[in-house]
Amino acid sequence: MSDFSGPNVSLAIRTEYEEKQILQKNGVEILPKLPSHRYKHTVWHELSHTEIHGPVLWAPRIRDGPQIKEETFHTVTDDAENPIHHGKMGKERKNYRNQMEDWESAEFCNLSYQDLGDKYQQDNFKRVLKRLVNAREINLVEDTLVNLSSIKFPACTHLNLTKNYLNSLNCLPELPHILWLNLSYNNIHDLDGLKSLKKTPLKSLVLKGNPVEFKENYRPRVFGILPQLKLLDNIPRLPSEMDEITEEEENAKRCTIS
Repeated sequence: MSDFSGPNVSLAIRTEYEEKQILQKNGVEILPKLPSHRYKHTVWHELSHTEIHGPVLWAPRIRDGPQIKEETFHTVTDDAENPIHHGKMGKERKNYRNQMEDWESAEFCNLSYQDLGDKYQQDNFKRVLKRLVNAREINLVEDTLVNLSSIKFPACTHLNLTKNYLNSLNCLPELPHILWLNLSYNNIHDLDGLKSLKKTPLKSLVLKGNPVEFKENYRPRVFGILPQLKLLDNIPRLPSEMDEITEEEENAKRCTIS
């Protein structure tokens, strides 16, 4: 067995400016930035010449650049010293963004793995989600999403929210036409809020990988709340689960000590 004991080493974090100062002081040649560096905060519809609309992208990244991007937006040029961004400003720029994104036309949308670490990224992402009014299939896998209760997907029939940070069924978006819902590997501890899906045509629900699946009478209770459900965690409703256990019946079975 190896012995890794010894003094702790603290982690030093330096800014890009400090790194340059140290390299220059030691006589190290600083390499120029790659040509692609000028595009690091650019969204496709901000380029000078593009005809691509959001719905034709297979898996678009919905990102919002930091404030420094706005300070340089109109000054970044290509190798021929031509501006790489369009020259639109203010309301004209916002209207052009909405026109090129055109999320209202999307019927199938994959917005997974977005890396939404900052609040301004999350706010921008929710702005896009609210425009998916005609999307029938939506994938939002591993997007660090916590609460979507302010969102409505009026046409969505298939929604995949695997590997997010949802801790309650009350955090779900409004899904009036949902048929298939995957909530696997979140952090849902109980069935509170599941009744909101009772009036939907939901046929398949996946809660695998959530703490709630280890609750007593988990499957019968889910079917008791959602009698229209056919599949739970990709397993058909079993004959032994035909006798639904309601929440009231479950509470009545418990012994109360006073």
